[in-house]
Amino acid sequence: MTQVFISYSRKDLIFVEHLAHDLRIAGLEVWYDLSGLEVGMHWGIEIQDAIKRSQYVVIVISPNSIVSEWVEREFIYADNHKLKIIPLIYQQCELPLWAVTMHYVDMEGKNYERNFGELLKVLGVEAGEAAKNVRSPQRPQPAPKFYLRWLGIGGIAVIIVLFFVYGVNYLAHMSTAPQPSPTAQAASTLQLPSATLELPTETPTATLVPTPTPGIGSTMISEHDGMTLLYVPAGNFLMGSTDSDPHAQANEKPLHTVYLDAFWVDRTDITNAMYAKCVSAGACQPPTSLSSSTHSSYYGNSEFDNYPVIYVDWNMAKTYCQWAGRQLPTEAQWEKAARGTDGRAYPWGNNQPLINMALLNYSIMNDTTQVDAHPDGASPYSALDMAGNVFQWVNDWYGSYYATLGSTVSNPQGPSSGDGRVLRGSSWEANSNYDVRSAIRGGQNPLTTSYDTGLRCARGAQ
Repeated sequence: MTQVFISYSRKDLIFVEHLAHDLRIAGLEVWYDLSGLEVGMHWGIEIQDAIKRSQYVVIVISPNSIVSEWVEREFIYADNHKLKIIPLIYQQCELPLWAVTMHYVDMEGKNYERNFGELLKVLGVEAGEAAKNVRSPQRPQPAPKFYLRWLGIGGIAVIIVLFFVYGVNYLAHMSTAPQPSPTAQAASTLQLPSATLELPTETPTATLVPTPTPGIGSTMISEHDGMTLLYVPAGNFLMGSTDSDPHAQANEKPLHTVYLDAFWVDRTDITNAMYAKCVSAGACQPPTSLSSSTHSSYYGNSEFDNYPVIYVDWNMAKTYCQWAGRQLPTEAQWEKAARGTDGRAYPWGNNQPLINMALLNYSIMNDTTQVDAHPDGASPYSALDMAGNVFQWVNDWYGSYYATLGSTVSNPQGPSSGDGRVLRGSSWEANSNYDVRSAIRGGQNPLTTSYDTGLRCARGAQ
């Protein structure tokens, strides 16, 4: 059967899935990375093999794909193997140099229905009924503005009359009402932050002083960087993976019970804006690179203030947490904050994430995302980005759990020395669902910095 390889940007995934569905109905075999990669496969090698097995390579052209390094690599690889390459216009943009002189099929908007038959002919398939029944991919439409039609001239007139009847009386009352003293005004101003915070327990103070009786759901705000901290109660939790788990790595075993004292953990990764405060205070060194995977201007660019800081090594991460009045979490603290006490596979539970941007960011955006962009992926304690986005440094030296725990299962601190420090949390560059499990762990030279490595902090409850 004729196989078609689709090269695209992950940001255009919805369109690609629609296209792949229609091509399969027409009798073609379709391969794109999220449909053809199985667990345990080597990402790059499998993509190369899929291209070589294909008779046609369709490249989806959009503003997203023309800046994608993977799309460019796949084009070059297909071109080197003399395969038939078909540029397909999904969204209008300035065509890349390699596509300017090539025949392309315009599939933007309604052109999808008009030109799908032509695409099938280029792919060597008779259009037939398959081309007649396709529909253009649906785009979100703005909500209809019924309110203007409903009001009409009469409704607007009623609003004006009501304003004069009630609004004028209200203003007159305000002009004669006694005004609060300056002291009362100051007290009212100080109460505003507490009134705007939606907390399940008592409203915290503006400093790192915890509430008298914190529990799950309790929060407090750091006076140093504005980070929201989440309370994790004392108690036992299950750490690691079972021997029977087919996806577990050797360094995740065995599954064991660990007791931890209560602690507070950062709700999100440390952001560029937060880290910049430490740099401005003279306590921290700037990241070793000011760029990200796809943005030449990242750190220091206000557009990315709420994105995780990257290109920080372990020592830089430790320095930041100390400046903020906290410390790097231990590996055990990190894992409990990520998965709770029931041994769940992911922060949100045991269901695999599939392609769900509400849960986490991995292998979709090709870069970091805002730290609060995935609320549905929160852990049992409401910590975000414990899977995907960026790896996070923790305090421990890297070693096996046997060396780490020995006979002690209470507040483990990790080995006393080692060649690398532990990284937890996976990143946007993860290749599979099993790479973003909460038990995944690895070690890295503490002097290493990367475009997918950041940090979060923690502190004891006392």
